[in-house]
Amino acid sequence: MNEKRSIGIIGIGMIGGSLALALKDSCKVVGYDKDDDVRAYAEKNGICTVVEPSAMRECEVIFVCVPIYAMKKVLDGLPSVVGDRPIITDVASVKAPFASTRGKYVGGHPMAGTERGGIAAAKAHLFENAYYVLTSNDGDAQTVKSVAELTGAIVIHMDAQTHDRAVAAFSHVPHAIAYAQVTSALKSGAQPIAGSGFLDATRIAQSDEKFWTEVFKLNKQNVREGIKAFSGELEKLDRMLANDDYAAIEEYLACSRQKRDALNRTDLGGEVLYVDLVDRVGEFERVTGAIARAGINVTNIALVPARQNASGALRLEFACPSDKSKAQSVLDELNNG
Repeated sequence: MNEKRSIGIIGIGMIGGSLALALKDSCKVVGYDKDDDVRAYAEKNGICTVVEPSAMRECEVIFVCVPIYAMKKVLDGLPSVVGDRPIITDVASVKAPFASTRGKYVGGHPMAGTERGGIAAAKAHLFENAYYVLTSNDGDAQTVKSVAELTGAIVIHMDAQTHDRAVAAFSHVPHAIAYAQVTSALKSGAQPIAGSGFLDATRIAQSDEKFWTEVFKLNKQNVREGIKAFSGELEKLDRMLANDDYAAIEEYLACSRQKRDALNRTDLGGEVLYVDLVDRVGEFERVTGAIARAGINVTNIALVPARQNASGALRLEFACPSDKSKAQSVLDELNNG
């Protein structure tokens, strides 16, 4: 019987704790956190075996999951504590500031999380079917990939600069906008009759301000460029309104809607299948159940909002063309039976 792989985790919060829970059945997981209460919680709840960082010298991979404002200090100091055997990887949501880290370092960013933080929010399934970015693709990165895939994550590769531009556009700037939108609305003096649209658009403004301040700092240039681009679009709309150019507004909104709709069809390597859903009780289970009973793994699933006077659609993503083809055959048989 093969010995389990030895994995270390520095920082047993929501991300680190979730990694430990996801890996503990297939790996020997040891962890450390500077907080006494966190260490006690991890031991009591069987999340991982708590050890000092110096006891991680024989680990194959060490995941550094400390807060982003402490990341550089830990990455710079850890090799002198654990030696040169372990591959060190991090989970920071900004990558370029850490790209020059010495030693056997692989930049990483699991695209998963919640507004809640801390070890009590850790979930074994947090990374299932979530994209996990690695900023290199060498031998060490392949080792990290093999461990990350044990969590159910889908590993993709992109360089640090490309990653930081992408997360600025699709994560960091939207967070900045959400914070600004809340402040703007509440400063307006209007009665706070916030509906689902406002609450959905600003949900992410409930995230930790210390974390996001550091993210904005570390990805400053990309975030500033994104804010300027967004402000330019708002100014464009404002000019149309000032000129009573409602035909142009309608065209602009239609174009934006089409682009947003296209995002539902964007994937990073999977095979995508769209399934029409009839508006009736049990339809979702009928479709997904048939695929599950056929033993076909769906790596990602999303509901595409219905258009006016049309049924909704289910977006199913598969790991390979053969799984997609099998699923299509199952659904054809289901619908024609």
